[in-house]
Amino acid sequence: MKKSEYATMAEREQTYWWHIGRLKIIETYIKRAQAGRRKLKIMNIGCGTGGTIDMLQSFGVVDNVDISEEAIKFMRKRGYKRLTKVEGIKLPFKDRTYDLVGAFDVLEHIEDQTGALKEWKRILKDDGAIVVTVPAYQWLWTDHDVSLHHKRRYTTKRLAEAAAEAGLKPEKKSYAIVFSLPLVVGFRFLNKVLGRKADSETSYVNIPNWANNAFTKMLYGEAKLHRKIKFPFGTSVVSILRKAD
Repeated sequence: MKKSEYATMAEREQTYWWHIGRLKIIETYIKRAQAGRRKLKIMNIGCGTGGTIDMLQSFGVVDNVDISEEAIKFMRKRGYKRLTKVEGIKLPFKDRTYDLVGAFDVLEHIEDQTGALKEWKRILKDDGAIVVTVPAYQWLWTDHDVSLHHKRRYTTKRLAEAAAEAGLKPEKKSYAIVFSLPLVVGFRFLNKVLGRKADSETSYVNIPNWANNAFTKMLYGEAKLHRKIKFPFGTSVVSILRKAD
């Protein structure tokens, strides 16, 4: 990401419907994973510009890692602590340290997904959980994925298979951000027809405030439904993973 984009991303994480709604869905899964426990020790993989940190801190102490030195510098300027710059997938933390590992739209960026999942499993306590989100459906792949350095997109089955290779199993898995699927399909089809190329900024479609608010409320409603059901389609996949052994 360009240096100039960090402040823009941080602002959008506070205002854009996708970020706000996804955060509420993630919170729902963390509440399920924690099973009423308090003061968790949490690892936040790929903290980026910090959009998930405040929510995670409501559950306990959060350590944040990122491969980007610029992201770490940006977060320090914002006043956040417990930040670590890492190289690749290796994490400088002891085995069985964390109650919860969060990896929100991170795994799709990593070439060695099995190695990454094994590393997250290594630092996880035996009764801990990994909460992960990834983009859905390889058939939705476009130049936008290339610009964001994605390696793949997922189905719930593909994510479960990747987890199994690392000795993990899903406690719950579902598609998410359900209402947006026909919108994304239509938008990407239109781009293809018009010959428009995607870049790192095209994931944000400028919409009126009323629509932004309406979409946010829809995802808040979806988050409540995730407590009881799993969805058969959506533009994201979300899962709680635990050690299989």
